[in-house]
Amino acid sequence: MPKKISFNANLTYFIVMLLFVGVRICSSFGLFDFLGNSVSYVMGLVTQIGLIFLLPLVLFKNLNKTSYKKTFEMYAYKKVSWKVVLAAVGLGVVVFFLNIYVSNFFNSIIQFLGYKPSSSHSSVMPATWGVFFLNLFLTAVLPAICEETLHRGMLLKGDAAFGMKKAILISGLLFGLLHLNIEQFFYASIIGVFLGYLCTCTGSIYPCMIIHFMNNGISVFLTFASAKGWAIGNIFVKISAFLTSQPVTGFILFMLVLCLLFLLAFELTLFIIKENFHYNFGKRQKELANMAIRDAFFKQIEDIQNNAQAETPLYKAEKRVVYIDFKEFVNYIGKNIEQNLNASEEAEAKVKEIEIKTKVLMYGSIILGALVTLMTFIWGIFR
Repeated sequence: MPKKISFNANLTYFIVMLLFVGVRICSSFGLFDFLGNSVSYVMGLVTQIGLIFLLPLVLFKNLNKTSYKKTFEMYAYKKVSWKVVLAAVGLGVVVFFLNIYVSNFFNSIIQFLGYKPSSSHSSVMPATWGVFFLNLFLTAVLPAICEETLHRGMLLKGDAAFGMKKAILISGLLFGLLHLNIEQFFYASIIGVFLGYLCTCTGSIYPCMIIHFMNNGISVFLTFASAKGWAIGNIFVKISAFLTSQPVTGFILFMLVLCLLFLLAFELTLFIIKENFHYNFGKRQKELANMAIRDAFFKQIEDIQNNAQAETPLYKAEKRVVYIDFKEFVNYIGKNIEQNLNASEEAEAKVKEIEIKTKVLMYGSIILGALVTLMTFIWGIFR
């Protein structure tokens, strides 16, 4: 029942949002400071693996009373071709650079309104390969798997009962709100909507995971490169200096690069959708061919058995005549119609009740995330 699945998905997500907000509030009050310098790593593991992946997976699976295999199938864990993987890697790079444009645009707006950027984003990463791979795992690998499973898996497929357009918008909005940070909300929501669209068109969550990983992974690499003193680590500082010193030329280049990035994103997205369609179509053709062969084989066996049975002298076709009383027939039909009408009314009432509860949970998650995100904006103005 799609409405019941939608209710289970939104109930699970609301619980995750509540716990996530609770953890963030406790962290802001320093309740986890006893972990020392490893607090960010420990909390990253706990929130990503425990809170965002395992808890919703187990809860959603048990609420639906299904198996883990069926749950992952519903999450669109479906294979893609190597061409789709490569195209998704390239699209992830493009999305990262487009993300720079979008984030700078929205951050300039909130800064104009008086918001002061958080200083935590400018912290320097220790220039060791161990720290780099640890940050890559926590910031790129885990979010790509866990956050995509929660939003493009459970939530997107769960809200399909409201229509795919609404499901894409809701999953994208909540993806942005779950960051609980005004600086990340805008670009995360836009990326979330795009990834929801891509997942819907391809029927697979893997391209979304790859793009998510590339977007976060490039950011981690550039931070590490900056800590190492590599030239590429300060590429955006140099670009910003050039745009400031050459405003006219810089603006023209800025717009040309932006158009080029949009064109690349469009072409790569179109390629991924088409390639994945042909890949799945070919697989489906093979499956249907195998099914046709099996059906033909069993039909031959059935025909042989029927012919052999018909040739035996003991086999006789029996004809039976059934007499039906007209009054009893009318009464029987009337009772069945009445029972079916009552049953349909009860079922419709239950569906409406489930739909109302689902919307309450969905809007509850949105309001809760929006309130915390708004508080980060207010805090950024007065700090």
